[in-house]
Amino acid sequence: MPYTDTIIAGAKRRLLATPSLSADEAQDRCSGQPLPRELIRLEDPVRGTRYPSFQFTGETGGPVPVVRQVNQLLLADIDPWGAADWWLSGNTWLGGPPASLLEELPDGALTGAARALVEDH
Repeated sequence: MPYTDTIIAGAKRRLLATPSLSADEAQDRCSGQPLPRELIRLEDPVRGTRYPSFQFTGETGGPVPVVRQVNQLLLADIDPWGAADWWLSGNTWLGGPPASLLEELPDGALTGAARALVEDH
């Protein structure tokens, strides 16, 4: 396996190891409405489609509005792995992984960090 494939496989394993919901569980959290397309959807070869749980409020709530906004900026529907990595990896500007800062930082700080990333490219 080429070196870059090894790195990508390791990153996918790390992202799939985070708490997540099945497609059915995510659907239940959306109160029967279609799943928003901007939610991060990761394909796990063992467990099927997974939705990282940080995208949902608490134990039973629906999608977090700022997560949907940031995911839209990060084009999560096109690059779900990249969006998941942004949320779950350390961020020097924010002081930690954005997913762990959802209830600590103002929504504008999270959207601003994502906007800065996409506008730099």
